[in-house]
Amino acid sequence: MAVKDDENGAGTVARVIRILATLADHGGEISVNQLAERVQLAPSTVHRLLGLLREEDIVESNPETRGYLVGPNFYRIASRVVESTPLPRLVRPYIEELAQRFNETVLFATYLKSKDAMSFAARADGHQALQYRIQMDEPLSLLWGSSGKVILAQLPSETVERVLKAAGPSPATGTEPPTLAKLNEELAEIRAAGWATSDSEKLPGARGIAAPVFSGRGVVGCLILTSPRERLPHGSIDEISRAIILATQELSRSLGAPEAKSVG
Repeated sequence: MAVKDDENGAGTVARVIRILATLADHGGEISVNQLAERVQLAPSTVHRLLGLLREEDIVESNPETRGYLVGPNFYRIASRVVESTPLPRLVRPYIEELAQRFNETVLFATYLKSKDAMSFAARADGHQALQYRIQMDEPLSLLWGSSGKVILAQLPSETVERVLKAAGPSPATGTEPPTLAKLNEELAEIRAAGWATSDSEKLPGARGIAAPVFSGRGVVGCLILTSPRERLPHGSIDEISRAIILATQELSRSLGAPEAKSVG
C-alpha cells in the first residue's frame, strides 16, 4: 500500500532519493507502476517526480515501452562522487565487518597501476593479535601473496610479464619467482575461482585469503584476511573465502562494476 504523500520540501527530497536509489539498484528499465510499488508512492506522484528528473537528464524514458532508467547526468554525478571519495574510506565498513566476524586482521590492498604494484591502504583487526608487522602504504610486488596474485590475475599478459621480470624472491621464504608458464597457470585458476589463498609468501608463517575489488574501469584492489596458519586451518578457508567474495561483490557494485556472478 502506498504511503500518504506530503507536500513539504523535506518530503519531496526523501521521495526523490528513494526513487533514485531504486532506479540505481534495479539496474535497468522499470515501469512507473513497478517503481511506485517499490517506493510505496502513488503512481501519479512517481510520474510527476520522474518528469522533473528527466528535465535534468537524471533519468531518461523509453518512448516505446514508457519505462524509465538512469540518465546520463546521474551517471556523471555518481562517477564524480566515486572518483573523489578515497577508496580506504569506502572499504572501511567491509573490512571492519569481516575482521569482527572472523576475529582476524582484514586489509584492503589497492592496485598501483603506474608502478605495477600494490599497497595496503586500510586495515581492521580482530581481537587476536596478528603477530606480524604489515607495511602500510608502501609499494609491494604483485607476484607474492594472495593479495598480489588476485589482482595480477585480472591484468593483461604484458603486465604479468613485467611484474614477473621485475620481481625478486619471496620476502618470506626467499623462494625464486616461478616460470611464466607456471605463473599463468596459477593466475588462470585464480580467475576461475574468483579468489586466492597463499601460505608464507609475503609474511613467514601467515596464510592469506583474498578476492578482487573492481570499479567500472577494472580491478582496483582486493580484500584480504590474513592470519597465522595455525589459527586459520584449511577447514575454515571455504567459509572465509565465500564471505570475502560476497563483500567484494557488494563493494564492487558500489564502485560501478558490472554485476558479478553470485556465490552459490
